[in-house]
Amino acid sequence: MPTYTLNVMIDSEQLRILRENSYTLCIAKKVRDQLGDKYNVVWKGIEEPMQANRFTWTEEYQVFASNTFKVRDLVEAKSNEVSIAYKQECLFDDTGSMQHAKADPKPVDGTFKITNQFGAIPFAISSEMNGEYNPNYISPVIIKGHVVFAPVNEVRVWFALKLPTGTMFSDFTGEYIELQFGGDKTTATVCYDETGSWQLMDSEMVG
Repeated sequence: MPTYTLNVMIDSEQLRILRENSYTLCIAKKVRDQLGDKYNVVWKGIEEPMQANRFTWTEEYQVFASNTFKVRDLVEAKSNEVSIAYKQECLFDDTGSMQHAKADPKPVDGTFKITNQFGAIPFAISSEMNGEYNPNYISPVIIKGHVVFAPVNEVRVWFALKLPTGTMFSDFTGEYIELQFGGDKTTATVCYDETGSWQLMDSEMVG
């Protein structure tokens, strides 16, 4: 399983301005479900970023029942959190417990599934980053029956006012940069430069 690395560099003067005004460095990861491709949870929000910030992750996931989607609320687990891999399925049973993942009888590459026997409820995904699991997606609608999730190896990086890890959102304001990973692309370095713009850099420039 590959490990992905994102380096985020921030110009010193821009960093001073951002920290004085309580901006959060935010990272989100895209997920595809029945409604399409979407970012809707802050996967990692750094409230006091440094000039050099490094994030590493693998394609390791957990699923759980969650609270209802509402912009600026934090994702909260309403059930146990269960590890799941591609081509696996978890049963959310009629007692409200998430069962251990098993092989999906109808597997599709790059996806995993939750089958819901409990009743209408949202589900969410946590992904591993820097050695811990953080929420990175919540179904924006109530789920009945089953839902298929397909994490996409794309991340978006931006600054926002007081937007901590696990916060739900619906859109972006201001400058952002989007990065694609996968295949031979496992490392990327970006810089928030002196003009307040995002630039893609050569990853070899960062040790």
